Parts: sequence; structure tokens; C-alpha cells
Amino acid sequence: MKKILFPIVLSAFFLSGCDVYRTYETIEVVKQGTDMFVDYIDAAGADWKLSGIEGQPGCYVYQEFRFDEITSDVLNNGAVLVYLVDAENRDNILPYVFPVDNGKELIMQNIRFDVEKGILTLIIEWQDFKRYIQDKYKFKVCILQPGK
Repeated sequence: MKKILFPIVLSAFFLSGCDVYRTYETIEVVKQGTDMFVDYIDAAGADWKLSGIEGQPGCYVYQEFRFDEITSDVLNNGAVLVYLVDAENRDNILPYVFPVDNGKELIMQNIRFDVEKGILTLIIEWQDFKRYIQDKYKFKVCILQPGK
């Protein structure tokens, strides 16, 4: 009897129209395509500003760059990607953490960025909270603007 009753109950469950597996919501995409703005930045060593007290936690250097392409629409619906371009012309996406030689030992260097409407801020900090700025850093900035 159990062998006959189980298939009948199972069939009734599936035929009743229950959507037990449909737990997601379908969202219609209105905007089509994405425009991408690309620019390169040469960040000179002398232009980095110090934040905090050198040698103390929270010490880092930064540079701000004006980008009118970073709009509210980009911040809400698009994206900003930044890459460190190394000596071999390879793009390394930020945040990028790697070892550097400070003259005595290898320490970790963290390069990252922050964005707000119209402004891109590049930030570099070191494991020992001291400054080891190179002559020049090159960055690639990609701003993905949502389609209309």
C-alpha cells in the first residue's frame, strides 16, 4: 500500500502548481551595453602627500586625481577599476600587495585606491608605516559607464 500511495501523493504535489524551487526574482534589464573610459596616470614620486606620522600606524601617502567621468551613475551602476602598470608593462589590479626592499629587509607594500564623485585617490602604505616612494608609478584607470 505504501508503494502505491507515495507516487500518488508525489504526483499530486507536482500537479498542484507549487513553485517550491522558484525562490528568485526576475529583474528586467533596461539598459544595454557599457561604455569604458581608459586613461593612464604617471604619479611622480614628489607629488605624494603624507597622511599621519611616519613610522606610526595609519601613516600612508596618497595622490588625488580629478576625473569628471566618475559620476553618481558610475558609482551606483558602473565600476572604477585601477591597475598598477609595472616595469614589464603588465597590469596589476588594485589593491595590489607585494614585497619591496627597504634597504634592510623585505617589507610589504599595499597600493589601493578610493573613489568618490569626480575624484580618484591613490594610496600607498608600507608594513612599517614609513615612506619608500619610487621616482614614478604608472597607473591605468578604467571607468565603466552604464549604457543609456
